[in-house]
Amino acid sequence: MKWVLFLLCQVWVCHAEIDLLVVGDSQQPVQFVVLPFTYEGSQLSPAVTVESHLTQALSSTGLFSMPFRYEAPADVDNMLAWELAGIRYVIAGELVEQNDLLVLRLTINDTLGLQPTLSSVLLNPRQLELSSQMFADQVYRSLFYATFTNDPDKQYLNNENATLTRYLNQLVMLFKGAWEHNQVPGTCTVDIQQMPGGVPFKSTLQVDCFEQPALAAEVQAALERVDVLPYEHYQEVFARDLVLHFVSML
Repeated sequence: MKWVLFLLCQVWVCHAEIDLLVVGDSQQPVQFVVLPFTYEGSQLSPAVTVESHLTQALSSTGLFSMPFRYEAPADVDNMLAWELAGIRYVIAGELVEQNDLLVLRLTINDTLGLQPTLSSVLLNPRQLELSSQMFADQVYRSLFYATFTNDPDKQYLNNENATLTRYLNQLVMLFKGAWEHNQVPGTCTVDIQQMPGGVPFKSTLQVDCFEQPALAAEVQAALERVDVLPYEHYQEVFARDLVLHFVSML
C-alpha cells in the first residue's frame, strides 16, 4: 500500500499534513457579536452598512453566527461575561471621515483570552459596498484561521494561498456538518489518510478520544458519514494526511 501511495504521489502532488480544529457539531456555529460602530464625520453615517456587510460575510458559510437577539453585559469590555453568554468574538469598530475617505479601525476581541486583533483599513465612500465587502471577506478568512487551525499566525493572512483557504473551509464545513448530537465534553484527535480523488481509506482515533468513550462514539459516527472529501479544484493544495481535532463546545 505504501508503494502504491508513493507512486500516486508522483502523479498527483501530495502536500504536507493539514491540521484542523472542528469546533462544535453541525448545530453549533461559533458565536460572534458585532457591536454598533461609532462614526465621526459630516456625512450620513455609513456604520450600519459596514456592520451589515461584516455580519453577512462572517455568517456566509454557517461556521460563524451572530445571535438574532443577545443581551450585552453592563461592561462590554468584560470578555468573561461575553464568554459565559456563549460568545467567542466581540467585534467593535470606529469609522472616521478623513479627506474624502473613511478610516475603519476594527477591534476583534477573542473571549478565550487571546490578544485582541487590531486592524485599520481605508474605505472608499463612493464604492462603499465593494470596499466594505472586500474587507469583510478578509475578516472572515482571518477568523477562520484563528478558530479552525492550529496556526494562529495565519489569521493575519500573510502570503495567503486563496485556494488553500477555500480547501480548508470545505474540509471544516464537511466534518462539522457530519458531527451530530454533540453531548460530551472533551477533544478527540483523528488522523485521516486519503487517496488522490478525496477518498478516505484510513482513520485512527487517538488516545485523547477515549478519555470520553461517548465522544469517541460521536466522532466515529461522524467519520462514517463522510464518503468523499473535497478534491476537484483543489488538486494543487491536496494533502494526503489530515489531523482533525474535534473540539466539543459544551
